[in-house]
Amino acid sequence: VRCCLPLVFLLLIQKVSLQDVQAFVGDTVILPCSNSHEALLGKVSVFWRFGDNITMYDITDSSVNFDEQATSYKNRVDSFPAEWTKGNFSIKLRDVRKSDGGTYTCFLPNVNAKNKVQLTVKGAYELSSNIRFVV
Repeated sequence: VRCCLPLVFLLLIQKVSLQDVQAFVGDTVILPCSNSHEALLGKVSVFWRFGDNITMYDITDSSVNFDEQATSYKNRVDSFPAEWTKGNFSIKLRDVRKSDGGTYTCFLPNVNAKNKVQLTVKGAYELSSNIRFVV
């Protein structure tokens, strides 16, 4: 029994990928999420979260559900329903804000998979009335 415990533990570890995405304030950006597992061919659920628990976008039983969406994301997030059957659950975030920078998680409970996206937001800052630079 002791020899099997490490194997069982390894089988329970879910694959988590991390992708870096960069954007400027005001941009539209794609946050990628895809998975080719066969279990995703039927009705799927996909939950996008910002940070630990802020609801950004939910797909429940192959339908978009805005009930729990944080107000900061209202009318700024879209997905690509025609791509869902291909395992593509990427989302488009419009009018990127400095506060959007951080880690996003795309959770696919049907296959117990997580994709993480690190969004870095750069913007123009004004030092004085005559000097501007982009960070």
